[in-house]
Amino acid sequence: MQISKTRLGGLRRIELHGNPGTHEGRSKGGKKTISLFKNNPALAKRSRFVIRKEINYPRRSVELAELVGVILGDGGLPGNHQLTISFNKKTDKEYLIFLGNFLKKLFSVNYHVHFRKNCNGADIVVSSTNLVKFLLKQGLISGNKVKNQVDIPKWIYNKTSYQKACLRGLIDTDGSFYCHRYNVNGKKYTYLKLCFANRSKILLCSVLEILRKFNFEAFLHGDQVFIYSKQGISKYFEEIGSHNLKHLNKFSKFFDN
Repeated sequence: MQISKTRLGGLRRIELHGNPGTHEGRSKGGKKTISLFKNNPALAKRSRFVIRKEINYPRRSVELAELVGVILGDGGLPGNHQLTISFNKKTDKEYLIFLGNFLKKLFSVNYHVHFRKNCNGADIVVSSTNLVKFLLKQGLISGNKVKNQVDIPKWIYNKTSYQKACLRGLIDTDGSFYCHRYNVNGKKYTYLKLCFANRSKILLCSVLEILRKFNFEAFLHGDQVFIYSKQGISKYFEEIGSHNLKHLNKFSKFFDN
């Protein structure tokens, strides 16, 4: 029995791309299409076919733990394909550069900066579905952090170095150092305070727990965790440190004076 050329062509198509009437066939055909467009970006653009950006997938490390802290502090996953990290465009210029290089080193991704109107706020924005999926697998949660009452992922507690790095990321973004001044019997006193503010009660308790684990004399008041003593602040910068030049300058200025 002779098979027509049309029939032969159909069989060859099924062999290459799978049977379009089955799940396996559709999957095979989809993979072939993606491969075709990846090898021909111009064709993908003309066809309006969106290809997911490939990223580097880092192992769990001190660097990844610090980024988790940054995202829990002033970052977020507002949807399925975007990571944002907020900062002050006037006081955090150097920290912006640090974070941008940090993201490139960890994930090999590009980012852009969105400057908000009529204020000093700005955001680092990375658009990548693969990146968001990866971060969700690390224990982060998408959506409103206050409503979801986010917390530090459990794997951070596996190593002391991870806990310190995550704490550094949290306080570099959502923490502040400021001078408290007061008078007693006509004598002026000044001391530096550390304050971490957040509206997730669970996260506040976790930060307090880690600080006390490392023998910091820390206190929880409302939506804030404090370290009051000069010795405590000095110990923090010695043992935890900071990558935010704004915080480092305040610390240096206070202790130099």
